[in-house]
Amino acid sequence: MALSPGIPTSFVPKQPVQPVRRPMSSGNNLFLFASLAIAGLMVIAAIGVFAYNKYLYSTLSHKQAQLVQAQAKVDDNTIEDFVRLRDRLSNGKDLLTNHVVLSQYFDVLESLTLQNVSFSEMHIAVAGDHTATLTMKGTARNFNALAAQSNAFAGEKRIKRAIFSDINLTTTKLVSFSLTADIDSKLIVAGTAVSPSVPVTTTTTPPPAATVPVVPATTTVPVKTSTTPVKTGTATTTP
Repeated sequence: MALSPGIPTSFVPKQPVQPVRRPMSSGNNLFLFASLAIAGLMVIAAIGVFAYNKYLYSTLSHKQAQLVQAQAKVDDNTIEDFVRLRDRLSNGKDLLTNHVVLSQYFDVLESLTLQNVSFSEMHIAVAGDHTATLTMKGTARNFNALAAQSNAFAGEKRIKRAIFSDINLTTTKLVSFSLTADIDSKLIVAGTAVSPSVPVTTTTTPPPAATVPVVPATTTVPVKTSTTPVKTGTATTTP
């Protein structure tokens, strides 16, 4: 049976098949660009780290060579002289730091001592921990001046446990006493010395002899003396 001329004898297409191209979305383009940028930064960072590592090794080698050259130029005698000088400076610093200096204590004592009080003897014993024990003897014009002097010492924090003892009347009608106290190391050691505190000025006015007697007539005042007896009942003494 013959086919009609209008019916094709083969179903193979005569035209070439062209693939259909799909347009890429903008989201894929941004992701690709970000990935490429990150990869580029990582490559640049790796190159920078490698170059900096090379630079550090080169600088270290150069410094080591300079150190070897400097050590070769130093004489052993020079090193011993520097070590000896360092030891001397260190010992001198220790001596100056732990040196006992009484100038600041005398300044404080001068500011605390009243006009009606005088000291005749002083002894200071410094212990190994730089604490000091003070012993002094002196005289006051009357008992009021001695009480005011005790208050002045009580107000100084660097002079601790100030105790007045052996209080007696002398033949010249003065009040003799002994003083014992502990001195803070900050007041006598050079390395711990601090600026002196501002003292509180205490002034006393001696009372008139006619209105305020030193010893009341009704009070018995025993006087510890070896040569002069004292009568009880009055403040007069007999030679």
